[in-house]
Amino acid sequence: MRNLILLPLVAALAACAVGPDYRAPIDAPVTLSQASTPANVAAFSSASPVAAWWRQFDDPVLDGLVTRALDASPDLRIAASRVAAARAVFGERRLDALPHVTAGASGTRSIAPQPGVSEQRIESESLSLGFDAAWEIDLFGRLRRGAEAARADLDAERAALADVQVSLAAEVARNYFELRGVQRRIDVARSTLDSLRKTQTLTEQLWEYGAGTELETQSSLARVKAVEANVPALETQAAVLRHRLAVLLGERPGVLDADLAPTDVATFARALPIGDGTELLRRRPDVRQAERRLAAATARVGVATADLFPRISLQGFIGFLAGDASDLVRSESKAWSVTPSVSWAAFDLGSVRARLRAAEADADGVAANYERTVLAALEDTENSLVAYANRQAQWRLVQEQVAAARRATELAEIRYREGTSDFLTLLDAQRTQLAADDALALAEAGVNVGVVAVYKALGGWGETNEVAEPVAMVAATRD
Repeated sequence: MRNLILLPLVAALAACAVGPDYRAPIDAPVTLSQASTPANVAAFSSASPVAAWWRQFDDPVLDGLVTRALDASPDLRIAASRVAAARAVFGERRLDALPHVTAGASGTRSIAPQPGVSEQRIESESLSLGFDAAWEIDLFGRLRRGAEAARADLDAERAALADVQVSLAAEVARNYFELRGVQRRIDVARSTLDSLRKTQTLTEQLWEYGAGTELETQSSLARVKAVEANVPALETQAAVLRHRLAVLLGERPGVLDADLAPTDVATFARALPIGDGTELLRRRPDVRQAERRLAAATARVGVATADLFPRISLQGFIGFLAGDASDLVRSESKAWSVTPSVSWAAFDLGSVRARLRAAEADADGVAANYERTVLAALEDTENSLVAYANRQAQWRLVQEQVAAARRATELAEIRYREGTSDFLTLLDAQRTQLAADDALALAEAGVNVGVVAVYKALGGWGETNEVAEPVAMVAATRD
């Protein structure tokens, strides 16, 4: 009867947990100022962000690269292994609140004198077989807070995995568009070389006929060599970007060279759907990760607080005890025991309070890190929005520059052939056209890279359209 009375009391006490109860930070509504300014408003729309945003480019090569990276990248495997480890720790912390039962058997045989009883050497034997159990009654929530912290750590690792997915998709797309931009610049340089070489041939012919000068011939040759010298540097950039893409996909450098042969890509200059700014902080996995780290740190304050109070444990045994193997499993050898125990750091509370202060300080630091992460996320988003809008404007202006430069070169070539304009005028026009064509290749790549930066800043994809974990990692990260 006494035990029946005590059980409800113990259960009520075990439902308590000392330490602070975690409450997620409430952030102020977010207004993306750069998306609402009159100069930039046409570059964005309030529609929800597209899930697999890279597919908007209608580029099968890019789609294949991102898909392969999300399936096989070593970075993802590393992040997935951390999720699996955190899940195992969480499972262990949950089991800490349950009785731990172990099965065991032991036997002792000895021959020794018994001082004070007999000087003769006495032979003795003892055998045991049964189950040992130990249970810490979680009166003050130490174990429950530990499981709470482990669960928050697991959520943080999941958010870290999502952050790696977001960063990986963005890195693949960014390197891809930069590669296409460099390949376009190489094409521009080679096309310009064809034109310059024709001009050089013309100047040599005019010099031979006495209508030109050596200065014009050498100036033309110098311009040809200057453009030729720029091509190897551009080819080096292209090789570096191809190698980087291969590594992002978990491949050896050079494996993707055939797949990344030069080809034209469309410029994605249109209004980007960015959704509601107030959802930004909930979409970004780095912010979710920082928030879960804060939850874990808060729970660990509760763990440290519980150490100020006594720990009550029960230990028990049920099985057989005998002095001879033949008697071990007889009914007379049945045995059981229950041993309650209380432990309390009554004379070491200074150390306990020091650990509590350390846990509280760590929680304060994690809270500050959360605030910093939120501010960095807002900064990143605003920067990417203004950069994309300005890159759109720059791209349109450069298009006009290219049209004017090409017309100027055509007129300069006609006038030079007719002898109504000197060679320096033609050379300057060709130099201007090369610079404009090169700037257009950079601007086209810049617009696409700007799209990538915007979607990365927005958290990669919409919350309800998250990309699935890589197939190879599903078993390792399943609940």
